[in-house]
Amino acid sequence: MDGIGTVTWETFIKDAQALLKVSEKIHDDWELVGDKGAPGMAYLSRQVKTYVPCEYPIDEPPTGTDKDYWAKNLDARLAKDPFEAASKDERPLITLHHVLWSMSYSVPVLYFNGWKSDFAGCNPVSAEVAQKLISNNNLCYSELSQAIHPILGTPFLQLHPCGSQDLLRHVWKSNNKLVSWLSVAAPAALQLKLHEDYYKLTIADESREPEVMYEAY
Repeated sequence: MDGIGTVTWETFIKDAQALLKVSEKIHDDWELVGDKGAPGMAYLSRQVKTYVPCEYPIDEPPTGTDKDYWAKNLDARLAKDPFEAASKDERPLITLHHVLWSMSYSVPVLYFNGWKSDFAGCNPVSAEVAQKLISNNNLCYSELSQAIHPILGTPFLQLHPCGSQDLLRHVWKSNNKLVSWLSVAAPAALQLKLHEDYYKLTIADESREPEVMYEAY
């Protein structure tokens, strides 16, 4: 049974499968990888190639002004990999996000990487740059670090699970805690965006009071 600030493996898988059904309908590229029968050994994965303006600050740590501008305007400039070649004023950015379940903390954890290239693995986004791109310093996930992926054994950027516990305490009435949590954690992970259709999964029963939701700025 889920506790306040935690989710069981069974709940994680149930919520993940609900997310996958929506992803399939809207062609959003999420998939479940690994053995869902073994606690902690399966995870949600999504890799997307986008194009960002050449001046988008992913090479050097941006200044405060640059960080604020791009955090607010990135949505309008990002586009999924088109059939036509990208403009010479843009460059590719590949992002990979993995949503795992921590056996130690009993919470979802977000691991991610980014590459300033047409090919995953080339020219990675550093932890320092990713940290500077977090648009809301009041998020539970204002601290970011590099960690070894517990299943793949390779370096990833990670949002510490302590932040997950704090957030889950506020969304315990959600019908899909995973989506409620991810909606807040996502902006801290290279500006991952969730389609609005996912939020329908969180709507509580009429007999429940509305859940408390955070808004990322």
